[in-house]
Amino acid sequence: MTAQRAFGADEYLNSSAMVKMAAEFNSLATGQSQVPKQSVKTRLREQITDAEVLAYHDLMVDRTGPLFTHFLASVPCILEELSRVGVAITRFVRELSKYEPRTYTFYEVDAFDGSNGRTLAAHAAGSIKTLTSSPNKGNQPYFDKFADPILSCFHAESFMRVTQNCVKQKVGFPEFATGFDFIYETAAFQFYGKEREEQIGHVAKLLRPDGLVFFLEKLNHPDMNVYERREAAKDDLHKSHYFTREEIEWKRKQMLTQMHDGQVLLEDLVSAIKGHFTHVFLLWNSTNFYELVASNDASRIGQFMATIGDPVIPVEFCFESPVMRRLD
Repeated sequence: MTAQRAFGADEYLNSSAMVKMAAEFNSLATGQSQVPKQSVKTRLREQITDAEVLAYHDLMVDRTGPLFTHFLASVPCILEELSRVGVAITRFVRELSKYEPRTYTFYEVDAFDGSNGRTLAAHAAGSIKTLTSSPNKGNQPYFDKFADPILSCFHAESFMRVTQNCVKQKVGFPEFATGFDFIYETAAFQFYGKEREEQIGHVAKLLRPDGLVFFLEKLNHPDMNVYERREAAKDDLHKSHYFTREEIEWKRKQMLTQMHDGQVLLEDLVSAIKGHFTHVFLLWNSTNFYELVASNDASRIGQFMATIGDPVIPVEFCFESPVMRRLD
């Protein structure tokens, strides 16, 4: 069986960590385990000079479910980064709307309870409609609790089951039928396997020709010593604010091995992205986590890069210099 055929098969999905770890994810999503010992809010507020980014942050942290809260507590600076990107997308859409007035669309791939998508829709005040997919049904009650159903919808299946026909026939709003302006992968691919070219190709079919696609991933490193030093920074300087040492070690033993099996190197991710997109930029790095944006429209992605501000990343978490750069 070829990689392409294997990717789309039920066997591929059923053998993935996303399915094998369903009980663990449900426990996290329903707040039965690994609950942060304090509320998760930015500890870098004084470093964020953009009032709109702070407003986005405040809107998001007040309406998160347990699994997304756990995610924020696990990844250094991701809360600040999602706020930065959410504001950049909102401002980008404001500019686009001056000469292309319409409702814009955003799909977040297997993104917990849709906290970020819901926040984006609310912050954009109706100019953006959002879709969140998640195979973990434990996330949906929190989506339903906080979402504005006029602006955001939830599809309780894996992204692998979100196809063009699915979007047209079963999912959400009429605006989705012509494709999404923005797609955001929220560290989802690694839970299915290393087949990035096939995974990216699948979601690329849902993107408008001039759309932007974002990839947030935890990546491997060629030097395992470097990888472990970054992990130590994450655990000791960030996660320790929210979890006990025993909880951190439990997650490392129970979950991270399977997660690691689906991670790839940065150069492999970039190569896979370039199999589908011409323009690729690095936006952000924190420990072993990276965020990239890609598009086939040079003007569109150039305008977005001119819109987004600088990331807020303390030096102890940032291992790339310069952080924002084109990846050729």
